[in-house]
Amino acid sequence: MDRELFEICQENSSTAFAVGYQLVYLIYVVLSVTSVFTCSYFIKTFIWKSTFHPNFKLLLTMYFSAAIFHSILFTASYLMMIERFLDYQTECDIHVSVVPYMIVHSSIAICLFCGMLTQVFMVIERLFATIKIESYEHNTSFKHILAYLFFCIVLPVSLLVWAYQDADYKSPVITAISPPKGVEFRLNILYIFCFLLAILALILLQVVRYVNKRRESRIEISLSGRFQIVENIDTTTFISSILIINMIISVIYIVGIFSLRNFEFDVFINNRAGLSTVKLVFYLHPLFSFLMPLISSYHLSKMRERRLKRRDHLLAIKTKGREGSDAYNQLLHDQWQQHFLK
Repeated sequence: MDRELFEICQENSSTAFAVGYQLVYLIYVVLSVTSVFTCSYFIKTFIWKSTFHPNFKLLLTMYFSAAIFHSILFTASYLMMIERFLDYQTECDIHVSVVPYMIVHSSIAICLFCGMLTQVFMVIERLFATIKIESYEHNTSFKHILAYLFFCIVLPVSLLVWAYQDADYKSPVITAISPPKGVEFRLNILYIFCFLLAILALILLQVVRYVNKRRESRIEISLSGRFQIVENIDTTTFISSILIINMIISVIYIVGIFSLRNFEFDVFINNRAGLSTVKLVFYLHPLFSFLMPLISSYHLSKMRERRLKRRDHLLAIKTKGREGSDAYNQLLHDQWQQHFLK
C-alpha cells in the first residue's frame, strides 16, 4: 500500500468514526426511515383517493416514490457503513466496495434527478390543464402517460449517463452518497440546469395560478371547466410550497458545498472529519423527504376544507320562494355584468 492511499484511509477512517459525523448521519437516517412511511401513507391516502386528474396523480406518485426510494437507499448506505464497522480491521476496510457503491450511488442520483424533473413537469401539466380548461377533465390517454414517464425517468437517467461517463467508482469513499471522482464538473452543470428549470417552473406556476384566479369568478364557464379552475388553483398553491422548499434546500446545498470546496476555512485545515460532517449537514434531502408529506398533507387538508365550504355555500343558496328568486336574479345579474365587461 502506498503512502498516499494509507493517509486517505486514515483520514476517512477517522471521519467515519467521528461522533459528529455519525450523529448527523443517524439523524438523517431516522428522518429517511420516517419519510418512507409518511410518503407511502400520503400516496395511498391523499393521492390515490383524490379527485386529481390522472396525469397529475401519476406525476405526484412518481415524485413521492422518488423520495421514498431515495430514503431507502440513503438508509442502505448507512447500513453498509455499519456492516463495515463490524468487519473493521484496518483503516482501509472503512471504504465502500466498488459494486455496492456503484449501485447505491447511481440509484440515489437517479432518484434525486427524477424528482427534480418531475416537479418541473407537474407545473407543465398544470399549464396544459389551464390551456384546455373546458376539456382537460376528460382528456387523458396512454400517450400522455408514456410521455411523462419518458421525461421524468428516461430523460434524467440519460442526463446522468452523460454526467457520469468519466466516473471513477474505485476512488475511496466511506459513504455511497459521495459522488465519485471525475463527475464534479458535469454534475455541477446538471445541478445548475435543474435549479434554473425549477426557477422557471416556479415563475410559470405563479402565472398559471394568476390566470386561474382571474377565471374563477366567470360564471359562463361550464361546470367541468369550473371544477378544473378550482383544482388548478388548489394544486398550484400546493406545488408552489414544494418548489419553494426544494429550491431553498438546493440553494443551501449548492452554496454550502461550493464554499467548502473553493474556500479554505481555518477551522477545517487539520480537521477532515469536521469538514465531512459539515458537508453531510448540507445534504438536506432527507430533511426535505421528511417535510414534504407533512407540508403536502397540510395543504391538501386545507384544500379539502375549502371545497367543503364551497359545497356548503352552494347548498345554502335558497332555490324556492322569494329568496330563491332573488338568488337566481343575482346570478343572472352577475353573468350579464361579466358579459359586458369582456
